[in-house]
Amino acid sequence: MTDMVNAWIDWLLQALGLSGPAILLVTIPLALLQSLFGFFPFVILIVLHVSVFDVICGMLISWMICNLGGLFVFYLSRRYLFHWFDRRWGRKLKRYDKWQRYLNRYGIWTLVLLRTIPIIPNNVINIMSAVSTLPHSAFIWGTALGNLSYIWLFGTIGSSLIVPREEWGIYLTSYGMFIIVLLAVFIWKHWGHLQEDKRERMV
Repeated sequence: MTDMVNAWIDWLLQALGLSGPAILLVTIPLALLQSLFGFFPFVILIVLHVSVFDVICGMLISWMICNLGGLFVFYLSRRYLFHWFDRRWGRKLKRYDKWQRYLNRYGIWTLVLLRTIPIIPNNVINIMSAVSTLPHSAFIWGTALGNLSYIWLFGTIGSSLIVPREEWGIYLTSYGMFIIVLLAVFIWKHWGHLQEDKRERMV
């Protein structure tokens, strides 16, 4: 599936004669569609942006576009299509009940985890958030931090073939420090909840 999408994107760029910054005319609509339907991994667009705009600019552009797609689907689902999504996705979301509870309990931190590690498809995360009690501000912060974590990690991995080894090591080390800071803040904020969850599992 990924190879087919890659080939299709390459064909589309060539057919439209797009290169350089003009590829955003394709990647922005694709990011919006990916956020709604999740039919291909977003990492494809990250690698494409990194190869065209260099590592830092490519990751920043990917981060902004990914945030735009998440916000688009969240507001569309919650404001206009809430009941339709609830009927259409209600049963499918049952398999993610555990994560829905974590989302209600830990808010932005569950979003950060789910967006960093693709346990659940990106479009499902957007819809789960829309049908939850998560406040708008929590979704924005969780999405911004989670997408930053995801794009920083996979952008670094994807750039390993186009940047010097020592430079790649700096990106990876800085990402590790970023994750340590996030973990420390999470534990500080939710130590009580973590202890409650531990006691519940032991019962």
